[in-house]
Amino acid sequence: MHSKKLIIVMGITGSGKSTVGKALSEKLGVPFLDADDFHPQENIKKMSRSIPLNDDDRWPWLGAIVEYVLQAHRKEFVLACSALKQSYRDYLGQRLDNQYLFLDLSQDEAERRLSERSSHFMPQALVKSQLTTLEPPSGALNLGATLSIDEIVKEAQSHFADFI
Repeated sequence: MHSKKLIIVMGITGSGKSTVGKALSEKLGVPFLDADDFHPQENIKKMSRSIPLNDDDRWPWLGAIVEYVLQAHRKEFVLACSALKQSYRDYLGQRLDNQYLFLDLSQDEAERRLSERSSHFMPQALVKSQLTTLEPPSGALNLGATLSIDEIVKEAQSHFADFI
């Protein structure tokens, strides 16, 4: 068993990972981390130009997240992270104890949400590539991203009560 625990709020862009993650971290009283903050500048530039990231882009990013958590003085976090592939989730789980909240969202709804969002580097054009890359997780708490934040957080708080 690993000494560091993460509840990873995952899903495609626009699914509400950061919003849900922040609200859940407040309810649970543990720090919130946003995986977007760990992207190297090259990744952000690439995504801003509507170029999808590939595995070579993502491995150093995931590594930075793991190293940060391992070096942190806190033992528990809520992390908003796309974690689209099983191999990424496996990597995150090599040295961290993780449980997942998967926010399921359709392409149409994700594109609608991104069209209303101006303060983020991720363009609508990448929704389809994220859905193509997505390998839905098994064993995760799977909730519809169109539920209210309160409904999602209440369900997640109950689900993860014995973990955190």
